[in-house]
Amino acid sequence: MHIHIIGIAGSMTAPLAISLQKQGHFITGSDQEKIYPPFSYLLEKAKITINETLINSGIDLAIIGSSYASFIKTKEEFEQIKLQKIPYISATEYISKNLIKNNSILIAGSYGKTTITAALACVLKNAGFDPSFMIGGQCINNLESLHFSNSDWSVIEADESINGLDTQAKFLYYPVKYLILTSASWEHKESYQSEIENSLAFKNLLSNLPSDGLLIYNSNEPSILPLLDFAKCKKISYKPTILPNQLIGCHNENNLGAVETLALSLQISPQIIASSFKTFKGIKRRLEIIADVKDIKFIDDFAQSGKRVEVSLKAVRDSFPKSHIKVFYENHASFMQYRSNLKELSSSFIFADEIVIYKLKFNTKTNLENRLTAKDFLNIIPRSIYLPLPTDVIKHYNMSLKSGDVLVHFSSGGSEGSKIFKEIISLQNKK
Repeated sequence: MHIHIIGIAGSMTAPLAISLQKQGHFITGSDQEKIYPPFSYLLEKAKITINETLINSGIDLAIIGSSYASFIKTKEEFEQIKLQKIPYISATEYISKNLIKNNSILIAGSYGKTTITAALACVLKNAGFDPSFMIGGQCINNLESLHFSNSDWSVIEADESINGLDTQAKFLYYPVKYLILTSASWEHKESYQSEIENSLAFKNLLSNLPSDGLLIYNSNEPSILPLLDFAKCKKISYKPTILPNQLIGCHNENNLGAVETLALSLQISPQIIASSFKTFKGIKRRLEIIADVKDIKFIDDFAQSGKRVEVSLKAVRDSFPKSHIKVFYENHASFMQYRSNLKELSSSFIFADEIVIYKLKFNTKTNLENRLTAKDFLNIIPRSIYLPLPTDVIKHYNMSLKSGDVLVHFSSGGSEGSKIFKEIISLQNKK
């Protein structure tokens, strides 16, 4: 079957394309003219053709990714798909219908989803469950981001965002029997107009749990507690694991604690859980130490929201209590482009000694009157400086980094910041 994926270079669609190709389908796709790592590398390695396919009757099925409406080319292609009456389905619905099994495990919440999903997939594999799974990131272990299996088990990272052809939260499209919930805070302000709307999505998710299902939840998260009565199934709160592991930070002990709690509930032996944790290396760009040059540690992280940044920086501070912690922050995420997020940002960088704010980027949907400005960042974040030029960022760190420092790069997209970060590391190597 010839499957054409519109918006192919996404965290869901790129792994999906590669998995479908492995099944024997002929895969093509389209996206913005310039796509970025890691998905550009993955698709190139798989030799999947991008932006070279004419929309015609040779396409058997079109899968529409969540970013299709962001670019003129992909919007025009979707119109052609409809005009030529080519069968199409959203990526969310395709996953729902083809990857999720009767024993469906969803991982939801405002943080920790990717790490929990990957760690749980590893535990289930080692226990012989052979699950299908979808992870919203790249596992440092040799584990695919998306995998189809023939077993009756699936593990899905399920978020509450609404985009593309979706008309409701993504996690509401997915059947669920087991749910791990880390939080229910209002993060995706581009998808929900109010905290009440956001809470309703999570209420509906918990209501979808069957009576013979299971909810594993974070009892320390205030946003979850008012929702518990909506789940008419067994509920178990999780605690941090005490098992040895390779991950940095107390928050990751919590993440693995959620995995351990569900795995024990599925009667997986403690020995298998312990051995899985010992070998699990985590997720790329989730507090990933990518270099240690002359006793300067360089850490790459995906965090954008105030809560995530704070948790990540606390983990770094706890791990390196005597170090001078510096931050190189890129504001990419659409939900972090509004002034309404200023309050949570005010204390987010409390564990950092210096914060460099890189040039701000905004999508076309961001209202000019409500979006954050560089001045807003500087006013709200102590010890911050604004450096919008790559040369200034590189020069700043080349002159100021010293032995014992830790530099944390926060970014959720694009290649420019990654190139700057690599150049900073390269210059330290040359000294």
